[in-house]
Amino acid sequence: MTTNLAECMNSVLKGCRALPITALVTATYHRLNSWFIHHRTEAENMIRAGHIYCEELSKVMNENNRKASCHVVRNFSRVSGVSEVEVLGTGGRRHNKVYTVRLMESWCDCGEFQSLRLPCSHAVATCASLNLDTAQFISPIYRLTNILKVYGVEFQPVPNEEYWPTYTGPTFIPNPVMRRNRKGRPKTKRIHNEMDESQSQPYKKCGLCRTPGHNRKNCPNTNTQLGESSRRM
Repeated sequence: MTTNLAECMNSVLKGCRALPITALVTATYHRLNSWFIHHRTEAENMIRAGHIYCEELSKVMNENNRKASCHVVRNFSRVSGVSEVEVLGTGGRRHNKVYTVRLMESWCDCGEFQSLRLPCSHAVATCASLNLDTAQFISPIYRLTNILKVYGVEFQPVPNEEYWPTYTGPTFIPNPVMRRNRKGRPKTKRIHNEMDESQSQPYKKCGLCRTPGHNRKNCPNTNTQLGESSRRM
């Protein structure tokens, strides 16, 4: 919930995060430009091919249609699209689960319908029982035309530094006291929780005599004379 985004950006900038700040900004700028060009070209090609939604959404809807074929639907109102969907127990689960669906409100008990703005398998089963088109409940944000608008902005090349205007702002001098110590591992500033608590380790045993309290190097039960004679031979 708190570190996933930071880890994603860390992996993206893995090859250039050790560069100076100007080089890091330049690399990020060019990488964003390449991604925008790739996604923009991909959306344009899919629109030319007659697709309405992206391939990932089609896979999700196909999976929801497959799950919906095993649901039992009990309709309560055709006008408001309220129904009760019973999901048969699978994987050793004895009891069936029941979900309430409100199509006109784009709402389901599972929470997937309102969070993803995409009909879940329970909503798909309700649409099938009422002979309604599932596509009308898919949010327009998933349309390729809207995705194309997101990546429609074109990046512009950064002009040569010789043509930049003269900088007249303040001059910043780094504080040497705040410089990172190059020796040793840097201290973490993250707030620790129960996940950081180390479990108590049992006493280690000697690799030779399997007795706790010492290791293989200082084992008192080692036959040193036999070892020395074997080395002489």
